[in-house]
Amino acid sequence: MRFFNSLSSKSLLMAAGVALTLGSGCAKQASTGAGAGNPSADADHAQQLQALETKRENYEKQIKGMDATQLAATLATDSQKGREPFNSTAYREMITRGDTGATTLKPLLTHEDRSSLLGLLALRQLSPAQYHSLSPGFRVNVLVGSLGDSKFFNTWGVPNFYWNDAAKAIVDEGNAAVEPLVRLLKDTRPAPVFGSEGAAVNAQFHFRVCDYALALLNEIRNQKAALPADVAARDKLIAEFAAKKP
Repeated sequence: MRFFNSLSSKSLLMAAGVALTLGSGCAKQASTGAGAGNPSADADHAQQLQALETKRENYEKQIKGMDATQLAATLATDSQKGREPFNSTAYREMITRGDTGATTLKPLLTHEDRSSLLGLLALRQLSPAQYHSLSPGFRVNVLVGSLGDSKFFNTWGVPNFYWNDAAKAIVDEGNAAVEPLVRLLKDTRPAPVFGSEGAAVNAQFHFRVCDYALALLNEIRNQKAALPADVAARDKLIAEFAAKKP
């Protein structure tokens, strides 16, 4: 199955432009057929798109003008909003800041909750050495805690298909991540991903938080078996895993 990539902010604007243009075309055609035109509609749509594009460009300029401390604060805000790395302009900018950015960022990562997620992932990209100098308990609490309270799961990837950096970071923690992941085996809340192909995966598998936990535990134990599509079959695997008392 082809992996799906989420749209960047610019791509979203382009997609919106296509939708608005198509809508305008359909409306114009229908209006022409009815004998009553609306010559200002296309201009209004163009102005809306231009306003969105200008807003995006101004925000990107603002982010580029920030120092590492300001970027870290923006990363914390984006993290709390549940924004994915690929949808965070601050994250994309921070990972270009090199050793200086890493040195500034590391001491600012003090909260063992979701607010530190994007900063932690950025530090992992910037400086693996400084990332690993943080305590394993801190890293695990941020990573697995953020997994557990996610509303959408694009940040992590999709079991059976691919893992993003956040999930790979959990797997890299090895045994330190096992106990908190085992606790998530009881969490049966849905774990949706957005995007058209994500919807197709959801329709087939109906993945839950506990399924993500099981799949990551399997990765840590180097067990590569794919999760079955049948929910009852996955529940049986979860019960068997929990009974083993890892």
